[in-house]
Amino acid sequence: MFGLGILGGLWGCVVCVGSSFTIGANDSAPEILAIIFAMGTPLPACVMALWKRWVPGMWLIFAGCFFPYGMLSHRAYMIDVRHFYDQPTIAQTIWFSLPYVLVLIALGAFAVTTHALRWPEVMHPAKD
Repeated sequence: MFGLGILGGLWGCVVCVGSSFTIGANDSAPEILAIIFAMGTPLPACVMALWKRWVPGMWLIFAGCFFPYGMLSHRAYMIDVRHFYDQPTIAQTIWFSLPYVLVLIALGAFAVTTHALRWPEVMHPAKD
């Protein structure tokens, strides 16, 4: 499961780097943070989850919860500040962010659940 998260995290890092070249005046700070946080979190969190699971699991769950906030904040920014009223509805924005949210929260829930059930770590620290 964490291996798939690592592969998805590699894709997310590529998307993050590509999107950083298109940041402009129409992007709000919460949206930028949400995209960077949601796309950049799976790779380091899943690598870290190979040793310890609690912190990466909570990190992934928080990233999954922060992403819709950033997208909804961007929608409000575009309507209230930039005066572009042809933005997607709140439901459309939530449906857009739902796949990303579900993946992040599922990975985080898996990590927290396996920590709570005391599954053995995949990677053990070297013992001298």
